[in-house]
Amino acid sequence: MKKSKETVLLLLLPLIGLILNAQTFNLNLPIIDQDVIFEEKNGLVAVEAEYFYKQTQTDIRQWYRTTKDSSAAVGRDEDSNHYLNASNGSYIEVLPDTRVTHSDKLVGGENFSNEPGQLAIVRYKIKFNSPGRYYVWVRAMSTGSEDNGIHVGLNGNWPEQGQRMQWCEGKKYWMWESKQRTKAVHCGVPHAIYLDVPEAGVHDVQFSMREDGFEFDKFILTTNINYVPIDKGPNMALAEGSLPSSYNSKTELSYFNTIARKLPENKFIASQEFPINGTNFYKNGKNWLAINPEKYKQAKTSKIFEFENGNYDVIFVGVGENDGRSTFRVFINNKELGTYKPPLTPVLWEEGKAFNGFWRNVKLNTGDKITVEVHVASDGNEWTRGRWAGIIFARAGKGEAIQESPSTYIFNK
Repeated sequence: MKKSKETVLLLLLPLIGLILNAQTFNLNLPIIDQDVIFEEKNGLVAVEAEYFYKQTQTDIRQWYRTTKDSSAAVGRDEDSNHYLNASNGSYIEVLPDTRVTHSDKLVGGENFSNEPGQLAIVRYKIKFNSPGRYYVWVRAMSTGSEDNGIHVGLNGNWPEQGQRMQWCEGKKYWMWESKQRTKAVHCGVPHAIYLDVPEAGVHDVQFSMREDGFEFDKFILTTNINYVPIDKGPNMALAEGSLPSSYNSKTELSYFNTIARKLPENKFIASQEFPINGTNFYKNGKNWLAINPEKYKQAKTSKIFEFENGNYDVIFVGVGENDGRSTFRVFINNKELGTYKPPLTPVLWEEGKAFNGFWRNVKLNTGDKITVEVHVASDGNEWTRGRWAGIIFARAGKGEAIQESPSTYIFNK
């Protein structure tokens, strides 16, 4: 019987390999029909990157879709799955990714192309109701120094103003950008990436690889030079055709809940588990406590630590805001553990490791009182709201690593 099972397994292995290869292969194919046409309205159009109708120049590099349940196994690719907080729960990436760090060999025409339209082109049909100059924004995930560039073109043309889109800030989370790399400014010049649409009608918008490993979530074209997208950007509009069902997972977790559950031994208290009556806090959406600065400038709340005695790394998950740096103070039994201010963010608000307070190897006992005190801040025009998501108590020595997850934005106004 044992020999029979081994024989069956040997016969199945090639079939399993074929299935896996087929899945990988299918991830580079369009998931929409060629009759799908997106539409510009009032000087704005948004398109999910995975909704390309065609892919060309694919002999050396190709774009592959990633979702919660699927990712391509194509040569070297050291990135983890970044579907979390990707718009529509999916994105595309140029693979294989052979130039991950600056020490990896640069091979022109293979893992790098400073000339647009040469490698891995994805195409999108867009109906423009109005001709004019459209500034291009792309939402991308960059995890290093060699995966942060792309080119954009129109109708098979690759104008100078569409070359060398560049990301320097916002590593390891999804970020909108619209800058062009130049010899003088390597991190990019704002407002320098645009397409001139000559006339109303259906036009072909294309993106081509500059660096392999580039992760591409969504793009926006806008006639407003001062427009800055936030969160996952505006919804798409269709002129013709229909789209497949969304990849979005109904069980997608917030950043706080994602890292809180990374290790089974983690302990955590969500901010909304703390009492709010008489504290000056209010429940902000599904995940945060916050302060209404028109009524209060500070707030304070406490909750008992009900977990077992031990030494913990304490992670306070705060929220960065764009109109100031709130001050967060954490106390254990009325003795201050620490104070911190999350850095400013270019968007309205943002979660992630950079916005967390972190204290190592803290001795805690069952029954200790955990107190959070928050003071809002102002940039001279607007006030922050002192938003925070909760506190995680990780085993001592484990707290640093569990914070490495993509930021999420789950906020109901």
